[in-house]
Amino acid sequence: MTTTRHHHTRTTRLRAAAAVTAVVATLTAGCTTDAKNDEAVPASPSTSLTASTDPQAAEKARLLAAYDGFWAESVKAYEAGSENGTKLVNFASGDALNQTLTDIENMQRAGTAMKGAPGHRAEVSALSMSGDRPSATISDCFDLTTWKIVDRASGQVKPFPTEQPMHYITEFNAEIQGGQWMLTKFARHGDRTC
Repeated sequence: MTTTRHHHTRTTRLRAAAAVTAVVATLTAGCTTDAKNDEAVPASPSTSLTASTDPQAAEKARLLAAYDGFWAESVKAYEAGSENGTKLVNFASGDALNQTLTDIENMQRAGTAMKGAPGHRAEVSALSMSGDRPSATISDCFDLTTWKIVDRASGQVKPFPTEQPMHYITEFNAEIQGGQWMLTKFARHGDRTC
């Protein structure tokens, strides 16, 4: 007895097989078989062998996921003018958390907020998994073009200071605390554009 679920699974598999066959047929449609072309052509090395040839790739991915989490929560806090209702403490501690909270508080006092979200081109520039507390550094080309300062009362966009570069390098230090990556310190390098 075939159930609806088994029938659906079998149908889905048959459709997937047909789709793969159609793609292969399309890609090879222009190929001809000449005696001189029958020789085996060595396969080119693949850049996506398993996950990566970098033995630290998984840890770097975990670190960058924490960095993305920090920015997702920071964007909420900068827009709301408060860390309440965010999970900033899940991604930052120490100076990184304190500096972020101070920035948010200063904007709140100034009657401003941030709208949108900054762009990023983050990469792990250093990673040490040795010792009691593994640590890392993230370098990011921070992009302000999609993040705007607005007046809270009017909602009007306020310009950035003229000397403010719209793309600059930021560096974050991170370490594993309680089994997860936490950002602990950061520096903005406005003099290093990217």
